[in-house]
Amino acid sequence: MFLALESGFKPEEILFTGTSVREDEIIRLKEWNILINIDSLSQARKILGEEAPEKISVRLNPEIGAGHHEHVITAGPHSKFGLSFENALEALEIAVESGVENFGVQMHIGSGMLDFTPFYATLENFLSLIGEIVISLDIEFDFIDIGGGLGVPYRPEENPAEIGKFANQVVNVFKRKCYEYRLNEPELWLEPGRYLVADAGILVTRANTIKKTAEKHFCGVDAGMNTSIRPALYGSYHHILVANKLDHSNERSYDVVGPICESSDFFAKDRLFPKIEEGDVLAILSSGAYGFSMTSQYNSRPRPPEILVRGREYKEIRRRETLQDLIKNQIMN
Repeated sequence: MFLALESGFKPEEILFTGTSVREDEIIRLKEWNILINIDSLSQARKILGEEAPEKISVRLNPEIGAGHHEHVITAGPHSKFGLSFENALEALEIAVESGVENFGVQMHIGSGMLDFTPFYATLENFLSLIGEIVISLDIEFDFIDIGGGLGVPYRPEENPAEIGKFANQVVNVFKRKCYEYRLNEPELWLEPGRYLVADAGILVTRANTIKKTAEKHFCGVDAGMNTSIRPALYGSYHHILVANKLDHSNERSYDVVGPICESSDFFAKDRLFPKIEEGDVLAILSSGAYGFSMTSQYNSRPRPPEILVRGREYKEIRRRETLQDLIKNQIMN
């Protein structure tokens, strides 16, 4: 949110969604005139209380979820996200009574989809629910946000999502439902998310320990689950190259592991690589989405720097943290 404001975006172009939002955050969002996506009746009552904004959106749970891992499925009967049809209707009724005249509606069913079959079925249901809301409350929606979840091929054998086919299918369903329910001409919004940035980032790490046991070869690197948590959190696959041995053939299976005192601190298991030696540089690909944004200082590990590369030019855009950064906010008497 803060980066967007400093990067030239207008506040009304930012849709803020939060399942649990503090009251001071609500006050700040209103001050900045940022469009709030209501996620619960509790939020609706707080946001629409004393001074309602001119425009609000509601996050509607379309009852069907999908995604590459159970942790990133963000719709369905067991999801913490979004409002049921009945609660969305009540939230919008509160908004109308509070004097709100401009509305949006949003869904998001999950992340990392390369097969959009579940998405199309959910979109049909979502737009039908919107049609029922329009009929019940006699309101119009300025925009309909269908969320995102467009996946990227993390594995070399995976094919990219068929975006052209996806766009045609979505637009056809959208137009048909808008005509069926006389929704006039709301804007169609999409949140491409990782599809835009996943392949824009690479995590570069160095092998510092090569270890052989009776069962395995381990390659210990200086990055850890604090640097990139997706493999530990989701069991996610990231393709890894030995950057200084790109012309070498794969000949040995390794577990690539980090320095954190957790068995879940790994980047690859039983993966074939060229023979890795201490000092070799490994490039962990497709780290641009949920890479640095999910880093931490866990196990007292300072965060790495960020380097922007353009052609043969490069520039440091975030400095490497130091041990002093770990303690700078501690109060010592």
